[in-house]
Amino acid sequence: MSSTYRASYLRALFSGCVILLLATITHAQNLLQVVDVDRLAQREQLQQQLAELESTLGKYDPGLIETLSSLADSSALLNLYSEASTLRGRSLQIQRVSLGLFTPEQIPLILTKMEIDERAGDWETVNESLEYLYWLLIEKNVSEGEALINSLIRLSEFHLRGVVGDTADLQAHHYQQAYKITHQALRISKESFGAQGPHLIDLHYSLVKQSYLQSAALERGGDTAYALRAVVPRSKWVTPRRIAQSRYYRTGLQLLNDIRGIIAQRNENPEESLAMVDLYAADWYLLFDQVQAEEAYRKAFARLQEADVCITELDLLFATPKILPIPTFHGSVSTALTYNQSVQLSQPAEHDNKLEDPLYFKHWFDAMSVVSFPVTAGPPSLAKQEQLPEIRLRFSLDSLNSVSHWVSGRYRTNISVAKEFNILESDNQVNVNMKALDEDLRLLHFRPHLENGIARPVDGTLLYQAAVNQSSQP
Repeated sequence: MSSTYRASYLRALFSGCVILLLATITHAQNLLQVVDVDRLAQREQLQQQLAELESTLGKYDPGLIETLSSLADSSALLNLYSEASTLRGRSLQIQRVSLGLFTPEQIPLILTKMEIDERAGDWETVNESLEYLYWLLIEKNVSEGEALINSLIRLSEFHLRGVVGDTADLQAHHYQQAYKITHQALRISKESFGAQGPHLIDLHYSLVKQSYLQSAALERGGDTAYALRAVVPRSKWVTPRRIAQSRYYRTGLQLLNDIRGIIAQRNENPEESLAMVDLYAADWYLLFDQVQAEEAYRKAFARLQEADVCITELDLLFATPKILPIPTFHGSVSTALTYNQSVQLSQPAEHDNKLEDPLYFKHWFDAMSVVSFPVTAGPPSLAKQEQLPEIRLRFSLDSLNSVSHWVSGRYRTNISVAKEFNILESDNQVNVNMKALDEDLRLLHFRPHLENGIARPVDGTLLYQAAVNQSSQP
């Protein structure tokens, strides 16, 4: 083949590829345009329907609420969040005029409006709604029992979202409010239902995770850490770091001990569930009290065996390391394995063909970079993060031996943290801040790989989805 002919052939091939690529892009754009046209048409239809109802019923008739809600949903799908929020506000106003200012019926509307305002990034409005709804629930007693507990859980989760989405100077406030409200939900559950209270174990474990969240924020330093250590809010007098961390440690152990008491009181055969509490306590020791961690894992493994858990299930449970803290408390090995399987199935499909199941870690942002899924419901802004840059890394754990690194200007010695991370692949568009990425990864703790209760060295793969500020310049 002559060089002239080869050059002509390559030009033709390149042109064909470009045409195919442009055709694919055009097709995708056309599909998006069709979807947008359909949504716009639906919105216009709902607007017309609303105008007709208003002319017939007036502007404050409860019969408008259903159409207003549908129109708000339609606007939100088109990213018209301000419009959607206004429509939800109208529904709320109509309901207050119709039913009164202090009624439980308005709670779902307030929460839905908060969801829209959060998606719009309007945290000033979200905070106003948080304060009002808390006042409505606690001061005006518009709800009770399980409904009240569920509403308080939602409020707590919104405050955790505020750590991620609100301004940096309010991070400590959101941490503390989330903890306070979760504790109130726990107290109400105990008072109303006793040991059989709904979400009782989940609420205890949520406080365990939140204690670690605050401890991790303390470890990172900065203004949020300083505010968390303040003797009283906005005080210049702060508790020493060592004493503050000791307080988080003792609080977590007490909460886990409370879970142990609930299980012993509830269950006729609590041996396996109590052994699972021992396992979570071993995780807590690993995070705070390294001296006791190794023996704690050995005892937890032995107690699971004594509870007649088959060795096959135990091998599966401890086959791969897990990022700590574990997102959910599992009262049995089988539920833990089912959860692990569901997490693997929910991972991106493009990674299914890999030989090894990787750990999947979503980095919320700087203040929560050391915890995956800190609230029971999972990361609230999951949809927003689907397009965030993803990095595939290889890591190595040296059983429970000590590993020392410089992190954020301090020389730290921990156990069950990675000795090293190696990038295997990353999104082509990502410009990774390697120093920041390395420091975040050094703070990740793992439940170790166990063989017969003994921690063993292991290599693994981590799919790490970085936050926006993680992709800044190196």
